[in-house]
Amino acid sequence: MGLGEAVDICPGLSLITPDPTRAEAVWEQFLCRIESIGAGVESERDGEAFFLADGIERLHGGLDGVIRLASRQLGPAVKIAAAPTRLAAFAAAQRSGEGALVIAPGQLQENLDSLPVAILNGRLGGPEKACRRMTSSLARLGIHRLGRLREISRDAIADRFGDVGIEALDAAMGVEAKIHPRPPYEGLRESLELPEAESGIHLQSALTILCDRIAARLASAGMSARAVAMEARLSGGGSWAMETAPREPTGRAELLRMILLPGLEQLPRPAEHLSLRVTGMTAAAPKQIEITRRPEETRLLRLNEAALQVRAVVGESGLMRVLDAEVGSHLPERRMLLTPYLS
Repeated sequence: MGLGEAVDICPGLSLITPDPTRAEAVWEQFLCRIESIGAGVESERDGEAFFLADGIERLHGGLDGVIRLASRQLGPAVKIAAAPTRLAAFAAAQRSGEGALVIAPGQLQENLDSLPVAILNGRLGGPEKACRRMTSSLARLGIHRLGRLREISRDAIADRFGDVGIEALDAAMGVEAKIHPRPPYEGLRESLELPEAESGIHLQSALTILCDRIAARLASAGMSARAVAMEARLSGGGSWAMETAPREPTGRAELLRMILLPGLEQLPRPAEHLSLRVTGMTAAAPKQIEITRRPEETRLLRLNEAALQVRAVVGESGLMRVLDAEVGSHLPERRMLLTPYLS
């Protein structure tokens, strides 16, 4: 409900100011704890993470050892489950009690068949509205479980729901893309505590100081910033954050200040604390005059660099590649497939 309606119903309602910066920091701590046991973590949304256990089972005495160590690292409030697919693991974690629930490969299809179709909402690669329309249509047709969805032919699903239907059918059959762990990097962070709540020219001066510090650390490490996040703790509680990326990786303080300065105008209140965090880095390679490289090679290199910049801002699923699958098919969903663009 809206805020005004909620206050009318409950005049004594306590309003908590949003603090996205603190929430992100807390979740980052959880991801680092998982990575500390040697796992590569994939996390597309806060509060949910996946990793492959088979690569570290021998280090920790099998799957049970991995689960025990992860539980000890994360604490009792976190639910853990093991399964051959993300969807099955997510559903098992919701059902798990004090101990972790483990689904063997032979039990996968039985567990998937019992899951409600509504569990797919927000878990497919397509638009969330299209996914919700599909699950609503399936419910009106009396299809409430993934087992019933699996009985429908692939052509009928593609004809009625398109790409989102094909992806839902694959999920019901236990077919998923491989886990793509986030790339490891040493994050750079510089913070500045403001003596009083500042805004305007004083806040711009603080940003200049932080940009100089970040640029100096990048230069000493021989790296360039591919994406930078600016975070502020606001007076009166709450926080604010924005992330941006330069057109090309850079380690120049004046360029970082130029792309971050417009963000200060979006602050809803004066800030008590300001920080900069490099969220994506690459090696700082000096530009040289190209003599022997052919024009098509230069164009491909620039295209790959632009793709890396886009992925640094919007994530892995924000840039896709179109592949020809069945050229002779009359169904667009079967003739072309969308896959992540990996340069």
